[in-house]
Amino acid sequence: MKRLKKAAAICLAGFTALSTVGVTGVYAEEANYDVDNMEFENVELRVAFRFTRDSEIDGQAKWYYEMVDQFNQENEGRIHVTDESISTESDYLEKLTTDFASGDVPNAFVEYGGSRVKEYVEAGYLLDLTSYLEKYPDWKDGVQEFAWATTEFDGVEGTYGIPWSAYQLCLYYNKDLLEAAGAQEPESWDDLVDACGKLKEAGIQPFNYSDKDNYHYEHLIGVLALKAYGPEIAEELASDAESYNGEKMVAIYQKMKDMIDAGYWGDAILSTDVATERSMFEAGQAAFFIDGTWNCGTFQNGSDRTLFDAEKIGVTRVPYIDEAYKTVEMGGGSDTYYITTLNQSEEEIAATVKFIKYLTTVNAINQMCEYSPTTYAEKVTIDTGNYLLNDVNVIMAENTDSRLNLPNYDTNSSATDTIRNSLQALATGASAQEVGDNIVDKMSAYE
Repeated sequence: MKRLKKAAAICLAGFTALSTVGVTGVYAEEANYDVDNMEFENVELRVAFRFTRDSEIDGQAKWYYEMVDQFNQENEGRIHVTDESISTESDYLEKLTTDFASGDVPNAFVEYGGSRVKEYVEAGYLLDLTSYLEKYPDWKDGVQEFAWATTEFDGVEGTYGIPWSAYQLCLYYNKDLLEAAGAQEPESWDDLVDACGKLKEAGIQPFNYSDKDNYHYEHLIGVLALKAYGPEIAEELASDAESYNGEKMVAIYQKMKDMIDAGYWGDAILSTDVATERSMFEAGQAAFFIDGTWNCGTFQNGSDRTLFDAEKIGVTRVPYIDEAYKTVEMGGGSDTYYITTLNQSEEEIAATVKFIKYLTTVNAINQMCEYSPTTYAEKVTIDTGNYLLNDVNVIMAENTDSRLNLPNYDTNSSATDTIRNSLQALATGASAQEVGDNIVDKMSAYE
């Protein structure tokens, strides 16, 4: 069993020195959990999410900022929400860590669960929503069962958050470019490599793979490991039964390096972000694009809708390595709202619950899905008419198992950042074994 890491322990020691205002009253038996009918007066809330204001293509962001404005208008003089979103994930996470260390935390933030949140839960600085969900059973029933994984933590009773998005990694492809190269929709990784070879011979770039954002490679090793070794690999890595520099994982890194060395992923990996890669795919400058199901809506809302409108974009599973795990996927509940209790008053906590509930009812998420048709944690009841989303729903209905990002299962709070940073070296010439050894060496420093 892994121990909590030094860095996390130091942070938590700092947390305990800070006072927590009014939290006990929220949990008292006589507490009122009916936030929709509470009286509030001039409550100021700060929320830290990752939306981009004034985005031209992000339908979710457009919906969110309209909802914030609407909530503030409806609650004028009672509750006011100030958004503190940072769209770049690495900057967002750094700011969140700093906020917790100082005790000046936002009232709510968005994260993915797992080891990145568990230390806050164990320290007692996130709100258990159990009583609120019991008060509003329709709110709880509106969330699909699989999505609650981001709100539940081993050894800790309670429900610590509300998931609102769900995802799965998929392979998107340009139907015309595959046809021009005589290539087929790939099912296995070998099929994908073969298709890339045919595309290259035809003068067509297979991928413009990006990792400037620092998460794309980590997502890919997760789904490939699941499709090579099955869902158990997540728990095996977390328990040290398998290692990130062991034979199994090094084989995964090598498959990625082979794609780089063959030129199938392009030559600007670390200077290209995902938005640029997606735009290049939409413009017909690459045949393939691996990313989440949220792109069903992003393609529909994109600045260049030519391929989408002509229904020339296809979607399929990320190709399997071992056919036995063809329908094992990386996905599940994703973005989850967490409510903080650290240095928050009872009134602030209750007002925050009211706001988060406002954003996450089925009716609210139905509206969000109209703005951005994709997969959600809530039980969406509308048909958007988005053909890619319809295809994705068929794929997901046939899944036999799934896991979240591999680092989510690790008790090492440095796992995500360490893995993401280390994998980037594949694009600068490091060997697969060197990358694996670097991951293990850096993670061991936090044990």
